[in-house]
Amino acid sequence: MTHSTIRRAPARILSTIGLATGLALTVTACSTGTPSADDATASARPHGYVEGASEAQEPQVRLLAVSATGETALHDLLTEESTELDGVDAPEHSATDGRFLVTSDGDRTTIVDGGSWTVDHGDHTHYYAADPRVVGTIDRGGPVEVHSSETMTTLTWPDRGEAVVLDREALGQGEVDETARVDATVLLPVGEQLVAAQGDTVRVLDADGDPADTASADGQTCTDPAGGIVTRAGAVVGCTDGAVVVDDAGATSFVELPDDAERPTAFAARSGRPTVAGLAGDTGFWLLDVREGSWRHVPTERPLRAVVAVDDEDEHVVGVDADGRVVVVTASDGTVATTEPLVEVDGDTAPLLQLDAQRAYLADPASGTVHEIDFADDARVARTVDLPVAPLAFAEVGL
Repeated sequence: MTHSTIRRAPARILSTIGLATGLALTVTACSTGTPSADDATASARPHGYVEGASEAQEPQVRLLAVSATGETALHDLLTEESTELDGVDAPEHSATDGRFLVTSDGDRTTIVDGGSWTVDHGDHTHYYAADPRVVGTIDRGGPVEVHSSETMTTLTWPDRGEAVVLDREALGQGEVDETARVDATVLLPVGEQLVAAQGDTVRVLDADGDPADTASADGQTCTDPAGGIVTRAGAVVGCTDGAVVVDDAGATSFVELPDDAERPTAFAARSGRPTVAGLAGDTGFWLLDVREGSWRHVPTERPLRAVVAVDDEDEHVVGVDADGRVVVVTASDGTVATTEPLVEVDGDTAPLLQLDAQRAYLADPASGTVHEIDFADDARVARTVDLPVAPLAFAEVGL
């Protein structure tokens, strides 16, 4: 899952990224056996059934946007139709996990369901669509992060050192059901466990927020934790001198940065991928291969203000530079492609960048235009999309 904080440090981006932002989402596990009949209806539910959702043959990709005054709209990239949703509080910060867009002001946080998501079970994939809606609010404000597993969604307010765990199934049905509260600056769901940054320590907790049986009593040291992401190879928490990685079994390891390196404070990647990207100050970006446990620094000619790892065969990395150009770096061979300036970049505002396996989307808050970039074709602008609202918060959902 990638994330964005509006009018804050440019290292914080709207992920996916997620940004980023997160694991593939579902409200029911797949059954590998023969579907059983429902006792009440005597009818068999199909494999992958999700109550209230329809299953499709391809990703149901949508763009979700909230304006500076809280107007909310959804644009379907397949049908090219737009839908206006209920308004929300004027956003100051936002984050997404690939289905939900979370916005906040100084007092409370609002959750909007984009109504489309993907479930990747390794040997097969499910694509779902449901009605989009504003789910509800939580009485906590400030910069916010969101991450989801199949059963849990976590919301974290790093500046407050507070986090909550929500029932993921209930959230998908339009209910905000808080199941645990945790004092943490980073909280990531991994299967049925939680990875929490508490003070200068990363700990593994159970779903209730208590120490897990698989975790050591002392946890893993992590000085000044900032930035978290869930990948296919484990959960990542950024630290001053590296990153803590926690695998699905709760085992922790530390990936150390080179001496005197400028650390990333946020990570972003295509949903679920094992390699993630983070800004390295004004020098370029870092790639962290979570599976291999290694860092790679990639310099760029111009400072970047957002960066997301595609983690495809060619190792594409998509960024936005300080002049508003989309920059595509092919890390496998070092080639670089750029667009013309597409948006104005404010030093205190992170560019609204999202991506999936084929395209990147850069939203322009001034005009309401979204530029769709074919990053594998020399950063070609494939099309432009006019949203019904000018986005101050933005997410690509259906991932």
